[in-house]
Amino acid sequence: MSNPTRQRARIVPPDPITVAIDDENGLPLGYGVIANISDAGGCILTDGRLEPGSRLSLRVSFSHPPEVHEAAALVVWGDEGEDRAGCRMDRYGLRWKDASSACVRRLRELALEASGERSTLARGTDPIPQLVLSR
Repeated sequence: MSNPTRQRARIVPPDPITVAIDDENGLPLGYGVIANISDAGGCILTDGRLEPGSRLSLRVSFSHPPEVHEAAALVVWGDEGEDRAGCRMDRYGLRWKDASSACVRRLRELALEASGERSTLARGTDPIPQLVLSR
């Protein structure tokens, strides 16, 4: 299987972020680790088998502070890869279908923090500017 051309910048989380993977009906398919993320989706490493076009329900686990967020995603592509330790794992590209803005924001903040970049919010999530009136 081949990877489609990337349309958004990817950011690699500094520490492993685990994810429990279920099918859209709640049947467990396995566990994985988020390899990289963007505001549109991410890449996960897992020893489970996923089919492109499959809809998934994910439970994304953060460690500091401990939080679990749910997200729905669509499998866009898959191929063979390796985890950070060099063990063979399957890689899958996911597109967020219904990820809470808090989950995606948390993923991006962690990854941007590790890269030393200034955090930037995805389009449409910026805070509403406050109007300052001068006298």
